[in-house]
Amino acid sequence: VLIVDDSLTIREGIKNLLGEDYEVAVAESGVAAIRAITLNRPDLVLLDYEMPVCDGKQTLEMLRSDDAFADLPVIFLTGRRDPGISDTKNIGYGRTFSFQPGSGGIDDGAPSCI
Repeated sequence: VLIVDDSLTIREGIKNLLGEDYEVAVAESGVAAIRAITLNRPDLVLLDYEMPVCDGKQTLEMLRSDDAFADLPVIFLTGRRDPGISDTKNIGYGRTFSFQPGSGGIDDGAPSCI
């Protein structure tokens, strides 16, 4: 699992949660994520939606533009309730889901998991 987030607290927190059961790598930016994925393709990417310079949407677009990574599972991480996140549906493949803060459940209508 590759965790991509500009927040050290989030990266380390998720790494601690998953580290006992999964092999976990971290990247602090979209550019670092592309480099890490190219060198060692993970089975899953947990990708922060909002990052400086190269955000999650741009990172996903770069991944999807390369046939070698077009099918790589990516889950967006965000604490923001934003209907604009649903425009990422056109970048992804397969079924999409969203867990919005405060919603109490999964909403098939506003994807943040691609």
